[in-house]
Amino acid sequence: MRISFTGVISWESRVDRISGHYTANAAAFVPRFYGAEVTSIALLLMCIEPAPDFQRRVRFRRKDAEFYTDILLDLAAVVPLTMKQKMRYVSQQVMEQLSEQLNKRRFKDFDHLRFLQDLQEWLEEIESRYDGQTTGAWRYASGE
Repeated sequence: MRISFTGVISWESRVDRISGHYTANAAAFVPRFYGAEVTSIALLLMCIEPAPDFQRRVRFRRKDAEFYTDILLDLAAVVPLTMKQKMRYVSQQVMEQLSEQLNKRRFKDFDHLRFLQDLQEWLEEIESRYDGQTTGAWRYASGE
């Protein structure tokens, strides 16, 4: 199973740092198999001021066995949070919104319940190791 994260993210939310942690750990899902019908899930994290007519995009490409969906994040709610709180919020929203979208679909050969359980454990494991720092080249000075 291939899982990927990308986003349209307002700079002040700093959610790009969190999606970077997800992307850096996504290789853990590669050897897992949940059925032949869905072999790739792409999540687009949307953390911007929403347009009034914006509709969540959900796509399933049977030919490529790829499932795509937007994960809508509330920019006003995210901005004041600490980085650890942002990680927890994003993880919760990924689980809630992805499970909602997968539960609406009927797949013949995809164990979405086992996938969601493994995803929940994976997100919790990443969250437990997250130190609130960025994955980039710079770090906060100790004591700050």
